[in-house]
This record gives sequence, structure tokens and C-alpha cells, in this order.
Amino acid sequence: MLALYSLQFAGERETELEKFLHSELLREEKGFNEIVQRLSDMADSFGFREQFFEMKEGLRTDSVVALKNGRIRLYCLRWSSILVIVGSGGIKTAQTYQKDIALRNIVPELQELDKLISRRQRSGEIEIDHDTGEMSGNLIFTSGDLS
Repeated sequence: MLALYSLQFAGERETELEKFLHSELLREEKGFNEIVQRLSDMADSFGFREQFFEMKEGLRTDSVVALKNGRIRLYCLRWSSILVIVGSGGIKTAQTYQKDIALRNIVPELQELDKLISRRQRSGEIEIDHDTGEMSGNLIFTSGDLS
């Protein structure tokens, strides 16, 4: 069994993955269908193997990874081969995500979420089933939780 989660911010109707999937701009970009199919194949059959992701998006100490094809990026937290938390994505128009107006806030946001989940897991507020990847407990984060 695999666990695929996505961020959903307070006041938003859709998760970040739903926004990514419904974006007309992204849907028209070459590589979009391939990323969607790859994510679907991972969730349905292959698991979230390390080799499916670009691993050098965040720091060595965090779980930030990206699915990429052409200019499209979908940033995620890969916690294991059975647990991925999908963040946001878009079209990369600069050499690095840090220099890209549309993408530059996504990775730091995921890095912060990664720390918060780790902290809550250590304190027992969040539990992760190591067989299924299912997360339970205090999974609601507010802007006040960010350091």
C-alpha cells in the first residue's frame, strides 16, 4: 500500500496537486502528461522510488524532491518509497528555482513543512505507519507553526 498526500492551504478549495492538475497553462506545456502519468504509475504500481525524482532540490537534510519533465516541475516531500507529500509546481523559466518568480517560494515552504512533520513525529503528535505510509494525528499546520 502507498500513501500519496497533497498540501491544502487554509481557505483554499483545492489541494496543491489539484491546482497543478487543473492548471490550463501547465496542461498546455510539453511534458505535463508525462509527469502526471509518472506520478500515477508510482502511486498505482511502482512506489515512490528514489530514481523517479530529482533529488537535489532542497538540502541534504530534507526530503524535498521534484518530478520534472522539460520545463515543468512538481515539488514533493519524499519520505519513503511508500510516502510522498505533493506540494506545488509550475513551469521553470530560470536556471534555478531560487531565481524563478513562480517557483522560488515552493521549496522553502516544503522544507519548513518537512521540519514541522519531523518535529511532530518525534513528539508523537503525528504517527506514520511504516508499512502503509499512512499518516495520522495532528496534520493541520497554520502560518503560526512556521518558524
